[in-house]
Amino acid sequence: MNETLLDPILRRLGIERSALGGYEGITAAIAIVIGSIVLAKIVYWFVERYMKAFAAKTRSDIDDTILRIIHKPVYYIIILMGVQLAVSCVVVPAEFGDFFSKLISIAIIILGAWVIAGIADAILQGVGKKLAARTKTTIDDEAIPFLSRVLRFSIYLLAFMIVLDQFGIEITPLVASLGIAGFAIGFAAKDTIGNLLAGFFILTDRPFVRGDRIELKGYLGEVVDIGLRTTKIKTLDHTYVVIPNASIISNEVINYTLPDVRIKVKLPISVAYGTDPERVKKIVLDVAKEVDEVMDDPKPVIYFTEFGESSLNFLLIFWVSNFRKKLVAVDKINMKVNEEFEKAGIEIPFPCRTVYLRRE
Repeated sequence: MNETLLDPILRRLGIERSALGGYEGITAAIAIVIGSIVLAKIVYWFVERYMKAFAAKTRSDIDDTILRIIHKPVYYIIILMGVQLAVSCVVVPAEFGDFFSKLISIAIIILGAWVIAGIADAILQGVGKKLAARTKTTIDDEAIPFLSRVLRFSIYLLAFMIVLDQFGIEITPLVASLGIAGFAIGFAAKDTIGNLLAGFFILTDRPFVRGDRIELKGYLGEVVDIGLRTTKIKTLDHTYVVIPNASIISNEVINYTLPDVRIKVKLPISVAYGTDPERVKKIVLDVAKEVDEVMDDPKPVIYFTEFGESSLNFLLIFWVSNFRKKLVAVDKINMKVNEEFEKAGIEIPFPCRTVYLRRE
């Protein structure tokens, strides 16, 4: 036994080397193991009695989760450290001592990695859930478990490399191999990775949220789900369209819900030549004002836009309070205008052409 290491321990314990009769190493080792067990139990009792009670009084659940994670591992880590120190006090073959010390170090590293991964996951889950509750997308609901798995994998991978280093295995070639393998996997899964990154861009930029009515790549509908890889849109004919997120960020998106859910509706109306334009305007505006879905502010307006090939063309512009009311409002206005035009004898013309035949 190395005297320079044992003597300070004996002095702290108040034991004279001569009083141990040559068994000072074994005696010190036993005392260290017993002391580490006692210390571990004291820490365990202190956490159980005071720390958990204190954490229960706080508003956050993160501290409760962290204490639950570290409770038993810290108990075993203290004992393992005591055993490792005790082995160094006993005269054993160098090979056995080194091997046993490495085993204990590996156990401590594994326990430490498990504790660190658990704490990091608890913090990420706690903070992430609060952020997810404030948003209307499901990206963050999917992103948090994904990030949690990536974080845990990274911590365990680092712990694995430290364990290899304990056995004297060179980890530089392994890191290089992992880099090459990661590059190959990333290249093979570039579309998936692109969709994942696009999902995070949508989360941060937020061009739309769930419930918005958007037009994208010729599809018009309501956003029903925003996932980590895809976005789902329910079109007006109740068809679900699943679009990869990478395709969304590379195309123009029209959001009819922004800056608010109000929407301007432009409704073209045509009548036959010979009709009094003022009369047409009055009838159409009276009809629009009677429809409940049409907003009073801004007021509906109508314009005489052009002389068409076979009709006088007007444009009715009105607002509805919610984009979901657009089709209902258009339907009611069309039905009522058609009814009022029939009463007033106003014709809605068919497209027509006059063809002249020249006789040779």
